[in-house]
Parts: sequence; structure tokens; C-alpha cells
Amino acid sequence: MTRSRTLSPTATNSVTGYPAAAAAPRPRPTRISVERAGNRARFSVLDQGLYLAPRPVNGTADPLHLRVALIGIHMMLLGGDDVRIEVSVDPGVTLEVVEPAGMVAYDADLVPSRWSLDAELGEDAALIWDGASFVAAAGSNVRRQTRLQLASGARALVRETLVLGRSGEHGGRLRSITRAAGPGGDFLYEDLDLTGPRHRAVGILGDAKVVATATAVGWRPGALPEPAAGAAPDGAREPGRTRRFDLAAPGAVARSLSVQAHTADREAGAVFEAWRAELTS
Repeated sequence: MTRSRTLSPTATNSVTGYPAAAAAPRPRPTRISVERAGNRARFSVLDQGLYLAPRPVNGTADPLHLRVALIGIHMMLLGGDDVRIEVSVDPGVTLEVVEPAGMVAYDADLVPSRWSLDAELGEDAALIWDGASFVAAAGSNVRRQTRLQLASGARALVRETLVLGRSGEHGGRLRSITRAAGPGGDFLYEDLDLTGPRHRAVGILGDAKVVATATAVGWRPGALPEPAAGAAPDGAREPGRTRRFDLAAPGAVARSLSVQAHTADREAGAVFEAWRAELTS
């Protein structure tokens, strides 16, 4: 975990020599911890943060599988916002986190904002993260960071949809970093820099403005599902748009690019649901 450091009242600025202003305290994070008690799982920590409140959700018959929704309680993301989520899953327990509503990073005249997820998984634990669309509006400047630490036998499945700009506008600056590590080292370390004009470079997005991803680590998931029969033309899989990338360690990434959010999200969502069924079976 990152620790913030507050300057003492007598600290001085090394450049000006004048007393330095004390660093502003970081906003309260949202914390979720689950533990095993006999043959059942239970929440040991459900701490509401400044921006998000965790709310338990019904819907699973497995006593070792818990679900929780993240409910927004504060307007976000504005310039200077720092949304932090900390998750801990004890050995043998499955935690499913649902984002019921999308998030928009608003025009902030490029003042930076942050969104971060830090998750630690015990042995044979599992984390399912069902993320909603994240929109970087024109004028936003966002750094997203997802860090997963997996013990032996742990598995994780993460869904993420990044949208550059609202309808009819260019996107803001967005940098998304994903790092998943296990006992033997990194499963995945990706730094997706979508700031400035480079996101249109060959091999990044081209003419697309939506990146939808399903990421599985800790096991090798099955093949990508076929498109539903009789799908409408705008819902059909775009040729050459959806790809699967197998990791060197057990895991895979399925990614869909599109000019329309609903198309890419539907593609990645079908993969996510298929891999979710594998993980929970």
C-alpha cells in the first residue's frame, strides 16, 4: 500500500527556502475484506470511502461466494479526486464486486485525478471484478491503476471498459496500468497510455475510441465464445476487432476495440460471462 507523508509545520521548500505547505491528506479509501468462518464466508470489513460505499448483494448459493456492489455517494471524477479501493480476500473464498453504474471523468482543464484498486488474494481465493464503463471526457486527465497480488492457487477475473470521450467529443488523457503478480512473479504488467495523439498510433487504437477487456489470471480460460446467432448487424462481432492474448503464466486477456461503446462492451461482456462460469463452476 502507498503511504502518504505529511510535512511538518517547520519543513521548508528546498527551492524557495520558505516554509512548505503541509501535504493534503489522501481521501478515505473504500475497504472490503472477506474471510472464511468454517464452511461459510463473511465480510470482515466493509468501510465506506469518500466516494464509494460497499453494499452486500444476494444472488449466489455458494456459501463461500460473496457479492458486493460499489455505490457512488459523491460526485466523481473531478480534477484532484483520488478514488481508492482496497480489497482483501482470505484463502478459499470467492468475492465478486459489481459496479452497477458507469463512471465519468469530467472536464477538469487537465487537472489530474486518480482511480486505483489494490487487491490481495489468499491461497485458492478468487476475485471477480465486474466493472462498468469508464468514460474519459474531453479535458479530463486520469490515471487508473489496478494491482492484484495472488497467493498460490488464487484466481482473478477483471472486466474493464475504457471510453475516450462522450458522444461527439474527443477523449481526455487516460493512462491505465494493470499489474497482476503471483508467487512466481508477474502474470501481467500492462501500461496503456492513451494520453495525447499517441492513442491513434498503429498498434494502439487507430480509429477506435473504446477498449473493452476481460482479464483472467491464475488459470488458463477456455476459448472465446462465438457471437450469438441472429445478432443484429451493429451487435455482430466486428471482423479483426476482438483478440485473445495468452499470458506466459496461466491467464489470458480478451480485448475488443470499437468506435461504439455498446459493441465493444457486449463483446468483452460475453467473454467475461463465459470465463466467470468457468471460474465459479
